[in-house]
Amino acid sequence: MNEMLKKEDKTLEQTLKKFLDRIIDEIDFQRKNQEDIAKIVGISPGTLSKNLTGKNQFGFWNLIKLLNILYPSDFHKQRKMLHTFCSVTTSKKNLRIAMEYANAKGDLSLLKLLVDRERKSSLAMNREWAYVYEMVLLRSNGTIKKQELLSRLEDHKGSKIIKTIEMKVLCGILTYYTMYDLEKYNSLFEYAEMLLPDINAITDSFIKSSYLGRIKEGLAYAYLVQDNLEMSRKLCKEILAIDDPKNCFHLLRASALAYIAESYTFDCYDSASWYMKKALKQLGPCNFEREKQRKQSILNTYAFIKLVNKQELENIDIYHSAEKSFLEIIKGNHKKAVEILSDLEKKNGMLTPMQYCYLGIAKNDISLIEKSIMLLECAGNRFYCRFPKKIVVEFNGNGIMYEGGAI
Repeated sequence: MNEMLKKEDKTLEQTLKKFLDRIIDEIDFQRKNQEDIAKIVGISPGTLSKNLTGKNQFGFWNLIKLLNILYPSDFHKQRKMLHTFCSVTTSKKNLRIAMEYANAKGDLSLLKLLVDRERKSSLAMNREWAYVYEMVLLRSNGTIKKQELLSRLEDHKGSKIIKTIEMKVLCGILTYYTMYDLEKYNSLFEYAEMLLPDINAITDSFIKSSYLGRIKEGLAYAYLVQDNLEMSRKLCKEILAIDDPKNCFHLLRASALAYIAESYTFDCYDSASWYMKKALKQLGPCNFEREKQRKQSILNTYAFIKLVNKQELENIDIYHSAEKSFLEIIKGNHKKAVEILSDLEKKNGMLTPMQYCYLGIAKNDISLIEKSIMLLECAGNRFYCRFPKKIVVEFNGNGIMYEGGAI
């Protein structure tokens, strides 16, 4: 066993040397002065020299700065070099920081590399981090059912003593987000209050800010669905104000802007559209997996806002069948809308509350609209109750459920 570990360590050392040699060659090729680089990175020339020769390990954030200096406009090169560094660095602290960095940036392939590497780490702390971040990965790539993840989290908390405060908090955040996924919004407020003291005990400023931002993100949406729009917008503005010297929180900012936009869905289309465009701009080119997921989610919400307000429908992009059915209703194609929703029901075994509302409109069946209202209210979703309630009021007032033929 010891011989095997020695062999693995030797291989890592050789790969690390090759990596550092490539960095040195790039510095020489670009005719950059190491003293100038050290000054920009914020370390002494002697420390940079020791890092480049492998006598000392690069700190994770210093390596990020160095890659930005050497490859300022080559994202793919930066990413490739960072993946290589994370596969060879022997610093356990680097690997822990890298896990949350990958999570915050949405780089799921880097997170998988780190989880796979540290799952059998020689350090118990890193094994624990790898176990919890593996559950983050499972939630992010959708390979585990929501209820199954919740059960796994509860089993983990019940069967193991979580030794690090960071992983205690992250397990809590995962539980919190699984409640969010399951639309158990009423439980989020109390759970967030339980997590906040532990978050404040975290000493690393990056991890502390990242975790706190996630709690505020979940709370902002919980307040939104409860129709407490003032509190939701306040939390979103707090997320936008989070100090981000590492430039890692663009996904959080995009969510905050999208939630502000969503809060104007039924009141002011111009404000909703303005914030949605800002959210999409915040995401940028979307090179990472989770960035692409977030963009599609934001675009789908934007489509719903356009549909509700009957605005800019000529070139609307729709990514979900439910909103396609809504568009058919607006066009007056109720039969087509029913077909789309019937296929959705067969596929998923049921419809969501809002999809029952669409079906009720398409079938001119007020009982389905009332079912939608009941389901939304049971979930604590007072905000989205506004739409089916408006349909019912219009129907009771003039006998017309929804006027189609808008485009």
